[in-house]
Amino acid sequence: MKHHQSFKRFWDIEAASERLSSLWQVELVQSGAGPLRLDFCHASVGGCAVYECRTNVELVASGARSEDYVTISPITRDCAASRYRGKELKPDQLLFLEPRGEVFQQFAAGHRQAAVSIPLQLFRKVAAAEFISEERVDDFLSWRNLVPQASKLKRLRSTISQILGGQLPWLDDSHAAVLLTESILDAVFDGETPAGKMLSHQKRRRIVWEALDLIHAHPQYPPSILDLCEATGASRRTLFYAFGELLGLSPHAYVKKFRLGAAQRIIIKQRDQRCVQRVARELGFVHEGQFSIDYASAFGESPTQTRQRFLRLDERAETIAGH
Repeated sequence: MKHHQSFKRFWDIEAASERLSSLWQVELVQSGAGPLRLDFCHASVGGCAVYECRTNVELVASGARSEDYVTISPITRDCAASRYRGKELKPDQLLFLEPRGEVFQQFAAGHRQAAVSIPLQLFRKVAAAEFISEERVDDFLSWRNLVPQASKLKRLRSTISQILGGQLPWLDDSHAAVLLTESILDAVFDGETPAGKMLSHQKRRRIVWEALDLIHAHPQYPPSILDLCEATGASRRTLFYAFGELLGLSPHAYVKKFRLGAAQRIIIKQRDQRCVQRVARELGFVHEGQFSIDYASAFGESPTQTRQRFLRLDERAETIAGH
């Protein structure tokens, strides 16, 4: 899955409104004096849109949001002087915007705001599988200001910034849109009560075994957390709790360590061939450089060093046998 980035600077309201029309059907009006300069940075991650808007003059926006997206925007001091639906935006909040919602926003001069728009179907799927019951998703889809944990909000801001800068290693991952949605919903549903402790130990073992079956079946196609939740019928929190209790690892960490172990076994088995790059590709590691870094962190040596070490052991065994 490829991501796409773009940057555009607008000097007139009409062109800026047209660019925003896929997400907002709004009328932009300049309410402050001076020549307009509006910067719009955009990146697509699967079906998700990540973007940042900056304006040097006061603007007013009115209209309606697209019915196809849910939008989440972390509020910083760069946009806290603005107002949305008559409410003052405050730093360290998370603005949650429902599909089809009315837009009445006042942009202060110097306004700079980032946001992520998630396709409604993807939001529903991930939210119901990992965070809250399917029945509660519709109840949650209304405009609100949230106050997540400071650490989660900081990570979310960093993720958005890195996406806009093209710096996240998993942006080309086939599950990138799901991974992004998971990271956002983790902050959105910060106040939800963990359900994992309420399940019996037997049910938690069943969840882990079913997840492991899926993970082990195709190491070249690592399942996402959403895949694991759907396969086991468990919520995200229950899945993480069960893995932590029984394996001492998060599902992410287990998948990563299992796939690296699979790579090591193949490299050792095929050590008479120059196989490292091929093994990385066959097991679905998108970035070979990152694969080598993760491999060295896990096993204390690079993939090439593993291959060479076992070749030396073969030579030593042959020498001993020859004597």
